[in-house]
Amino acid sequence: MRRLIMPLVLLFLLVGCVHKNLPDSAQYLTPLPKSQVQVDDVKLAYRTFGEGPPLLMIMGFAGTMDLWDAQLIRELGKEHTVIIFDNRGMGGSTNGTEVISIKRMASDCAGLLRELGYVQADMFGWSMGGLIAQEMALNYPEKVRKLILLGASCDAKPVADITRRLLKMDVKELLGHFFPPGWVEKYPDAYEKLPRPANPPDPAIVQAQADAMIVWPGCCSRLSRLQKNTLVISGLDDDILPEKLSVEIAEQIKGSWLVRYKNATHWLMYQDPVGLGLTVNNFLNVRQDLFAN
Repeated sequence: MRRLIMPLVLLFLLVGCVHKNLPDSAQYLTPLPKSQVQVDDVKLAYRTFGEGPPLLMIMGFAGTMDLWDAQLIRELGKEHTVIIFDNRGMGGSTNGTEVISIKRMASDCAGLLRELGYVQADMFGWSMGGLIAQEMALNYPEKVRKLILLGASCDAKPVADITRRLLKMDVKELLGHFFPPGWVEKYPDAYEKLPRPANPPDPAIVQAQADAMIVWPGCCSRLSRLQKNTLVISGLDDDILPEKLSVEIAEQIKGSWLVRYKNATHWLMYQDPVGLGLTVNNFLNVRQDLFAN
C-alpha cells in the first residue's frame, strides 16, 4: 500500500521543482514565521497573517499549509486574521498517539482555536478540509461563526471512491486533473505558479489520511440541523469531488450560498485566487441576521 501513495508524494515534489525561480507570489507563505502549539497529543504548526476576525483555513488531502495559494491568503488577510496550519503528522505538525480520523482532525481544529485564544472563528475547508470543517461545525458549533466549503462532499461513498482512485494515479494522471482542458495552453506558466511545500508529506501520514476518508461515514443526514451561515463553492469541471456534491450540501443547509465557477476544477483556487478571496470576503461581510433560516 505504501507503494501506491508514492505518486502523491512525487507530485508535491514535482510541483516544487517545476521551475526554480517561482514568482514571488508562489513563495509568499514560506517565509512567514511558523509557530507550534500543543493541542492534546500533538504539536500543531501554524502561521497567521493579516488583521481582523479569525479565519481558520483547513487544508485538503496530502497537503501542508504551504500549498494554500499565496494570493488567496493575501486577499483574505486584508480583512481577517488568517490562520493556516498543518494537520497532524503533516509538515511541521507532530503525529501524536491518536488514530487519524476526520473527527479527530476536527477536534484538532477546535483545540487549535482554544489554544490560540479564539472563542469562535470562521472556517474555510478545502476538499478533505471541507469534510473536517463540516464535522467541526456539527460537533463544535459554538466554535464556528460562518462556514466556507470549497470542493467538498457530505456523502461518504464518492469520497471513498475518489480516495481509492487517487492512490492509484501516477503523476501524469494527477497533474491532468489540476486544470481544465485548454487552461495550460492559455496560461503556459500555470504549473510554475503553483505553491511548493517546504517539505514533502510523509507517505505513512498520507496513507493514514486516505484511510480516514475511506472510513468517514459522511454527514449529509446531519446537515439539516446545522444552523450556520454557509458558503459552498465548486468548479463545474471538478472531476475529483464533482459539483453535484456541492449542490447536495447546499440543499441540506438552509439559507446557504452556492457559488459555481465555470471552466474550473477541484483546484480552482490556483485559477482565480483573488476572485475567490473576494467572493469569500463578501460572504463573510454580510450581516449574520440577513441570512435566511
